[in-house]
Amino acid sequence: MQLFVLSKGKLAPGSLLNCKAPEEACRVAEERVSRGRAIGAAAFTRTVVDPDYDDGGEPITLAIFGTVPPGLADQLPF
Repeated sequence: MQLFVLSKGKLAPGSLLNCKAPEEACRVAEERVSRGRAIGAAAFTRTVVDPDYDDGGEPITLAIFGTVPPGLADQLPF
């Protein structure tokens, strides 16, 4: 899950948080935005083949909350 914050008045990536399940990523992302801890958040899933090298597939966006960078909503699978 990727958080987005305002930095010097511009949208910027915040913390990147690992979650154990897609449902948890969506729940935590929504909570962070609704509680004002981030201006936006994107929950995504990604298959990691080799964790030592962070090698894996492209992320698939599951849900977005709040304000996120342009084009991120276009990556939703539906």
